[in-house]
Amino acid sequence: MKVRIAIELIQIVLSVAAVVGVGMLSAWSYRPARDDVELVTLGAVLVVVVLGIRQLQRAIAEQRLAREGLTHD
Repeated sequence: MKVRIAIELIQIVLSVAAVVGVGMLSAWSYRPARDDVELVTLGAVLVVVVLGIRQLQRAIAEQRLAREGLTHD
């Protein structure tokens, strides 16, 4: 596994952890809107994962291109 792919995976995990942490603290601090905060947190997690997967796919594609370029020389 190349470094860029590992970095992208770590970024996704840390971003999801940060979003969930902020969502949990928000739900805890304002209990009347707990359901709404949890819904928004879920949406934010989905956005982070989708955007992270796109970057991960780009890193994998770049690795494949680099590997193919090295094997053809």
